[in-house]
Amino acid sequence: MLLHILLFLGALAKVTEPAPRCETGQETLGQCQAEQKAKCVDITVGTCNDVPYSKTMYPNLLDQKARQAVEYSSEYILISVIHNLLQGECNPDLRLLGCSILAPQCEKDKIIKPCRHICEKLKKSCLPAFDAIDMAWPYFLDCDRFFAGEEEGCFDPLAKLRGELEVAEEDPLAGLPTTFIQFTHHSYSQMVSILKRTASKCSHIARTYSIGRSFEGKDLFVIEFSTKPGHHELLKPEFKYIGNMHGNEVVGKELLIYLAQYLCSEYLLGNPRIQMLINHTRIHLLPSLNPDGYDLAAEEGAGYNSWINGRQTAQNLDLNRNFPDLTSEVYARARIRGARIDHIPIPQSYWWGKVAPETKAIMKWMRDIPFVLSASLHGGELVVTYPYDYSRHPLEEKMFSPTPDEKMFKLLAKAYADAHPIISDKSEIRCGGSFGKRGGIINGAEWYSFPGGMADFNYLHTNCFEITVEVGCEKFPLEEELYSIWHENRESLLNFIEMVHRGIKGIVSDKLGNPIKNARISVRGIRHDVTTADDGDYWRLLPPGTYIISAHAVGYSKVIKKVTLPVKMKRAGRVDFVLRPSEFWPNKFLRRPMEAMRDQYDPLEHFDPHAQHAQPGQRNERGDLTRNRERPWWWSYFSSLDQHKPMWLLKRN
Repeated sequence: MLLHILLFLGALAKVTEPAPRCETGQETLGQCQAEQKAKCVDITVGTCNDVPYSKTMYPNLLDQKARQAVEYSSEYILISVIHNLLQGECNPDLRLLGCSILAPQCEKDKIIKPCRHICEKLKKSCLPAFDAIDMAWPYFLDCDRFFAGEEEGCFDPLAKLRGELEVAEEDPLAGLPTTFIQFTHHSYSQMVSILKRTASKCSHIARTYSIGRSFEGKDLFVIEFSTKPGHHELLKPEFKYIGNMHGNEVVGKELLIYLAQYLCSEYLLGNPRIQMLINHTRIHLLPSLNPDGYDLAAEEGAGYNSWINGRQTAQNLDLNRNFPDLTSEVYARARIRGARIDHIPIPQSYWWGKVAPETKAIMKWMRDIPFVLSASLHGGELVVTYPYDYSRHPLEEKMFSPTPDEKMFKLLAKAYADAHPIISDKSEIRCGGSFGKRGGIINGAEWYSFPGGMADFNYLHTNCFEITVEVGCEKFPLEEELYSIWHENRESLLNFIEMVHRGIKGIVSDKLGNPIKNARISVRGIRHDVTTADDGDYWRLLPPGTYIISAHAVGYSKVIKKVTLPVKMKRAGRVDFVLRPSEFWPNKFLRRPMEAMRDQYDPLEHFDPHAQHAQPGQRNERGDLTRNRERPWWWSYFSSLDQHKPMWLLKRN
């Protein structure tokens, strides 16, 4: 149908120039056209045949003088295809608003402008959908330029959609926050729109931002919740959830969209648990790491449970095999006494292979924010796995391969599994695996081994502990199943975030109170250190017990403390360290600052996560292959226009 519209518009003849205006006495010669006063005429513009009025006038508000001029225009094409471009978002509202400009209401041979407040309200709601496809707000929907105030006399072009009822003025509950979630699948633009609306609703505790772009140019959007959005706060731990790493595993994506709405609404409603969580934690939710793969999987549709289609990126890369294999490096270093097996730099050889822009964006994100705890949500099973995901012996596909923090990782995995009514069920009737006797958790390499995983990279390159949650048997379930899936996972999602407050936290400073960056926090008996952030603060996840903790940094003497964490302690214990300068530093390896331990040339430092990556070429008149000018994907919808292409839809204009 859309193709027919475009072909029809491209085939239409040009509008003929109007006859010259008549001079006195020429009217009867047929050589001119007498000037006539504009009058109301019937609406015959095809796309606007369902507006809540029957008469319009030419020239319209854009000075288009006839119906043909309207239907040849880029403005008309836009409102004809806007439903497809935004995948149903904000329609038919946007189309009717556009019609009120292209075919405005006419009464008593006079144009009545649409109301400005209707335009402003719709723009606020729908602008995120335009942002999601990198399209500027249309100039002809400029609320100040083409719309009128109520005092000037205006009409509501959307009155028909509401049955001409002003619900907002009559409903006393309309202004109160409510936790209303639509349990549906969301396209990319719908997801972005909901995240931005949610952040706008809770603007004092939430914001959206992009960590980069997918290969096909889609922004990797994150919604953040904190009392100071956009800023790291001293001693406030950083937490992240990542969904849809495999494009066809969509449940994690939907759960994080629902969780964002839940956190916002419950905070406004005064839920003490949610307020405590947000007031003391900085939470980052990335619903879709692989939006390109999701689009491919969505073409097949829900319920078909494809195990392949859309799993990988547009570059045919599996993101959970695309990270540096630092686990093999750990196994090699473990035999060397005194060698570091944490904060391992990325090998130079890693960059010789194909690294997805999505992978680079995640790694740069981890480097910019001192994450403490994380979970990646997958689909196809009901189990929680934890590192290492790569076996100690590469030829062993199923081999228990624990980290030095085995006890803490098991505690983290159980925090999610125990709160999930099905994962924690002791019965063996699952998706295919037998995890009931294990409590619904398993070491990743013991389940099946693979290198280049994101969880292992988190643990070995940064301070962050990450687990993997398989949230359902079906990768792309039917919509009617989403409500129950949300309720099965809601408590687990919240319970796991709260685990970021286990263990100890503190500040490492010198005797003058100046923070010491990159100081190392060591736990005797656990061969894995964490480092302090830019402000000298740190977080060290630990299970209950008694520990010998030490802090040391280049040029300072080591300080040791004994710490006991009770079993019932639910908040991180505060353990600060004040280091004194020391001229003697025996360990030459530890003397090197963290920056020097990275590769001499670090591609991540030069990587622009927001650059366009996929730019297909086209041939010029001579047949030479040339690069396009980064026109967005929707530009082809206006290919039927030889002239007057809608440059005003390009954001840079």
